[in-house]
Amino acid sequence: MDDHAPSSLFPLLQAVIYGDSAYPSGRYTLSHGLEGLVGTGRVTGADGSGKVLDDHLRYTAGPGDAVATACAALLATAPAHRDRPVDDRMKELVRLDAELSATKITAELRRASTRVGRQTLMVHGQVRDRSAGECPAPPRSVTDLLDVFARAARERRTAANQAVAMGLIHSANGLSPLEGVAVELLGLAVGWSSAALRLRQCDHVRAQAMVARSLPVISEVAAASVRAAEAALADGSFRLIGRASPGSDLASAAHETAPARLFMS
Repeated sequence: MDDHAPSSLFPLLQAVIYGDSAYPSGRYTLSHGLEGLVGTGRVTGADGSGKVLDDHLRYTAGPGDAVATACAALLATAPAHRDRPVDDRMKELVRLDAELSATKITAELRRASTRVGRQTLMVHGQVRDRSAGECPAPPRSVTDLLDVFARAARERRTAANQAVAMGLIHSANGLSPLEGVAVELLGLAVGWSSAALRLRQCDHVRAQAMVARSLPVISEVAAASVRAAEAALADGSFRLIGRASPGSDLASAAHETAPARLFMS
């Protein structure tokens, strides 16, 4: 296929769609913990919000959600896994989903993650059905796994965390595991900066500068997350997936019972 053929742009265009805050996944309801940190006085201003964003990417999202996204994508597309029976890969996804839920200490973090995951799976499935034949078809090894996972999510047989669901969806849209993780981390950074703006910690320009400064961190964390996911799948254990953010978890616990909130998390 010609490298400049229109279909070669499909993965990029899909990445833009899912990175758009207007996509009906419910991500706009998330501050990723920033509202709790601002409310407890641990974070103030644009500089403080940006610094904590970088820390959040490295020590919270990276070791947790980003690794889970990479694991799901590798199970769908990597040569070592894509030809395995769907049932075998699905068992690993359910274990991964459960381990990831266990790392989210507060109920609001778990609710936010599964709400976005299930909503995105539902919207993706409906859009795919209505646009069948208009877009390049992904390999059956990917779509079969995604369909089984989506059905399990509808039937509440798995949590359907956002990170796991998006790893499968990005794979179905032709993104590599590294690209899928990077899109998710960028979406987090955009959501974080938007929350900082709504919480009056910065103006529009400083919000965009916050995202721009996070790009090297996103690149670093995405690559490290894929390496960690490859090691986890080779070891057959997801026990090292997790986050190191006690301050954020304490702020989330306070946020759950706050008398007024702009965000779900």
